[in-house]
Amino acid sequence: MPLPAPGALTALIRRHGAWLMAAGAGLGILLPDLAAAANPALLPLSCLTMFLALLRVEPAAFVAVLRRPGLGIVVIFWILLACPVLVWCLGRLVLPADDVFLRAMTLIAATPGMMSAAAYGVLLGTDVALLTLVGLPTNILAPVILPAVALLLGGGAAIDPVVTALRLAVMIGASFGGAFLVTALIGRPRIRRAAPAIDTGITLLVAAVGLAVMHGVGPALVAAPGFMTLAILSTLALNLALQATGFAVFGFAILGPVPVQARLSAALVSGNRNMILLLAAISGQGDRPLELIMAAGQLPLYLSPLIVAPLYRRVRLRAGR
Repeated sequence: MPLPAPGALTALIRRHGAWLMAAGAGLGILLPDLAAAANPALLPLSCLTMFLALLRVEPAAFVAVLRRPGLGIVVIFWILLACPVLVWCLGRLVLPADDVFLRAMTLIAATPGMMSAAAYGVLLGTDVALLTLVGLPTNILAPVILPAVALLLGGGAAIDPVVTALRLAVMIGASFGGAFLVTALIGRPRIRRAAPAIDTGITLLVAAVGLAVMHGVGPALVAAPGFMTLAILSTLALNLALQATGFAVFGFAILGPVPVQARLSAALVSGNRNMILLLAAISGQGDRPLELIMAAGQLPLYLSPLIVAPLYRRVRLRAGR
């Protein structure tokens, strides 16, 4: 049987990107030793993913977002403040204040969006420039926001602001600096022509990150299958509910006309949060059930694209984009 041509193979990878992302996470759960071996490469893999995603950001689009920052500011306010308040208030209708699932869902809702959200945006066809603009300040504010929310919840989660800032500086500096340097060296036209290859690389890298980030999830699932299954289903439901709510909120006329791709970006970043940062924040605090929920909460980041990709595509087609 002849092997597919390289162009056909890369097109196949891009077409089934959501499945590959889920497969990477699934492989990390099924093969915990492989996930453990890949985990030390998580930071460089994340930096490389961001770097490729930033290559796909058109400078003109990013400048246009900077010139009209109002929407980005509203999205930031929505992510960091409105979402946790909304989740807490709705959760209190059915759960006691000290319930571990209520505390976990509220903390997730207060967590900044993924640093690799731009990579997801490329794969799902959203406004990558807006995702980039929103991602930076929300993650920079994380060392302030997350401990404050945890203190209000009585969780006592601790984040070392210096360590967090250094990690963010490495990711932001390496990815932005690399993208700027490559663009200066080879030019924007060549990058545009290489877009299919870049998108293929992003897909494979996100799958590799999914493998590495599942370190520890497989053994936890074996040790506490009932609790972990409930945690996975709960965090997946929260992810999808926040995406739907974010898309709806930014469709209200009071905010002015918001382009469909921007609304999809608001939806994407509403549901998909920086779970790696959050898990690091609460690890070692003696609250094992909370840690297990946060570990389980990483899986929906790789499952939700399978669910929302067809919906995002349908919304874009209806809008003619």
